[in-house]
Amino acid sequence: MLQKLSIKNYAIIKQVEIEFHKGLNIITGETGAGKSILMGALGLVLGERADAKAIMNGEEKCIIESHFYIKPYKLQTFFSETELDYDDNCIVRREITTNGKSRAFVNDTPVNLNQLKDLGALLVDIVSQHETLALNDVTFQLSIVDAIAENDELLADYKQSFNSYKKAEKQLSELIEKEAKSKQDEDYFKFILNELVEANLQENEQPELEENLNILSNAEEIKAATYNAYASLDMTEPSLIDQLRSIKGSLAPVIKHNKAIGELSNRMEQCIVELKDIAAELDEIADKTQANPDELASVEERLQLLYNLQKKHRVATNAELLQLQEKLENDLLATVSLQNEIENLNARLVELKAGLIAKAKQLSKKRTAIIPLIEQKVKELLLQVAMPEASLKIGNETLTDDELNAIGIDKIEFLFAANKGSNYQPINKVASGGELSRLMLCIKSLISEKVNLPSIVFDEIDTGISGEAALKVSEVLKKHALKHQVLAITHLPQIAAKADAHFNVYKQSGTDKTYSNIRLLDKLEQINEIAVMLSGNNPTEQVLLAAKELMNN
Repeated sequence: MLQKLSIKNYAIIKQVEIEFHKGLNIITGETGAGKSILMGALGLVLGERADAKAIMNGEEKCIIESHFYIKPYKLQTFFSETELDYDDNCIVRREITTNGKSRAFVNDTPVNLNQLKDLGALLVDIVSQHETLALNDVTFQLSIVDAIAENDELLADYKQSFNSYKKAEKQLSELIEKEAKSKQDEDYFKFILNELVEANLQENEQPELEENLNILSNAEEIKAATYNAYASLDMTEPSLIDQLRSIKGSLAPVIKHNKAIGELSNRMEQCIVELKDIAAELDEIADKTQANPDELASVEERLQLLYNLQKKHRVATNAELLQLQEKLENDLLATVSLQNEIENLNARLVELKAGLIAKAKQLSKKRTAIIPLIEQKVKELLLQVAMPEASLKIGNETLTDDELNAIGIDKIEFLFAANKGSNYQPINKVASGGELSRLMLCIKSLISEKVNLPSIVFDEIDTGISGEAALKVSEVLKKHALKHQVLAITHLPQIAAKADAHFNVYKQSGTDKTYSNIRLLDKLEQINEIAVMLSGNNPTEQVLLAAKELMNN
């Protein structure tokens, strides 16, 4: 329940604080007094978009604060999911600055606009002339049927399943697209992979081949040089090794006289051993090194193959070619894996759709079952709002399984006949503004019997009606207000007379500005206000008595 609304520096409202009551709260005032401004302020605190132009001229900030008693609404889950502190007494505040920036708070915790709007929808239901047009919308019509059929949990479960189904469907589409692209490249990938596999690549092969090529290309020169070196070391007469032995022998007689000469003689022996080893290796190289045109050609051919593959794939080593080979193998395996994924996902989609169809049919069954009751109840309520010949017919076309959508397989359409014997037609083709307003009132009253509605605001629900119809509407509003807090902006004395609390919006002039204000009327003021609504300013005693009688009926 909306307990209090405080407005500061909004449009032409300097500062007001309104304490609303249980039951039927009526708001009246002359045209232009500021009733729509009041609704605009309430809309802002419920999450409507802010405009810096709404701030009173010359002021820096607009502040709107509302106090709600929310214990009956069972909103603990919403507060938990949005990580907000819950309190039975909920305070919502909106601040707007001249640069257009807006801040919102719930129980002093900052919230974004979407959070505020979601909470606002749970706290206040505003029925304006604009919303009556929503009666023409098939989605809104279906939501009415679901509300009265008490389909909240079933519909939420269905929507969750539908979202899972659509998500899987999207995933399947992406996999199929990915598979199609993979298949386009598959033949090329296989060709490249076969080429690399046939090349039988070895990671360290290239340096060895390049070294071997260098040897084979210079075999004769290498053989001559190594043989000559070997011969000089150990074959000629006297060879270098023989000369070292002779030198070492010449030092032998004097070793005993000089210790250092002995050490040098030992070092000479080590050199002889090392030179013998070098000579043996040179001999081996010279022996093994042979000119081999066939092997040379084979090495050149192999290297050319490696160079060509590296150039083709824009890499520099065999290791990178092997990495490419591994990637191609994995990509081709992934294509096979994709096919398995698609098959599995197709099977899962069949299961999901079967479950979805079952839930959709369950929803449809409940909707179909409740339609006759809705038609009957609306008929009874239309009678109460002075539309005795009017009636509502609800058409329901069941869609095919392939036409499943986010709300099931039902295509609901409200058809209306305002007069006896008239053909049923879509609401927007036959209902006047006044008829739309009364029909919406009937529907909201019917919903309130099934759903714990928040505070409900009827913004000029009296559009297009007067006389007996207005009296009937007032009675329905009063009855509706027995279960829920109702705020109604009206120009009709018949409706104003039913108020549990009557507020008057008026303008007052300051020294340099005109302000809009609101006050709660006492009993005598209420009688006078209704009398003014009946006959204009300065009502006669007779009119005042009529106003009093209207209030007492």
